[in-house]
Amino acid sequence: MSNQQPQQSPPNIDRLARRLGKYALVVAVSQRTRELKDRQSRMGDLAPSNLIARALNEIAEGRVKLIEEKEE
Repeated sequence: MSNQQPQQSPPNIDRLARRLGKYALVVAVSQRTRELKDRQSRMGDLAPSNLIARALNEIAEGRVKLIEEKEE
């Protein structure tokens, strides 16, 4: 038996970009990928994984929320 999780279909990036805006999507994926990488290094888990795809999936599934910054 394998403990691997089932493969998810990739999120529709065009649909996400239309919903969130291209710039906001790029910034959100970048920030979330950085968070995942930092957490991975703190926990000592250096196994390679596709952090960008994981970040995209989390955003597409609504597990990560985008918060607009207030302009001063």
